[in-house]
Amino acid sequence: MSISVRLTSDRKIQLPEYVIKKMNLSINDEIIVEVEDSKLILTKKEGSQADLFNGSHNEVWNSTDAEEYLKDEGNCSDNSGY
Repeated sequence: MSISVRLTSDRKIQLPEYVIKKMNLSINDEIIVEVEDSKLILTKKEGSQADLFNGSHNEVWNSTDAEEYLKDEGNCSDNSGY
């Protein structure tokens, strides 16, 4: 499916609702922009596993860095508590 959009004077394009839904995009999602020949390719940037937990259960995690926690868990040799 081809959809035509315009580039505004402030160098922005507005993605149609169909594209937003199809790509499962949300406000502030990062999009990777690539140029191949005369084609513009937009790809949703997938976050790290830790990004999925950022902000979740703040009362439990307090100031724990999710990325560090996941690294430590991955390096843990004693999984007897699981």
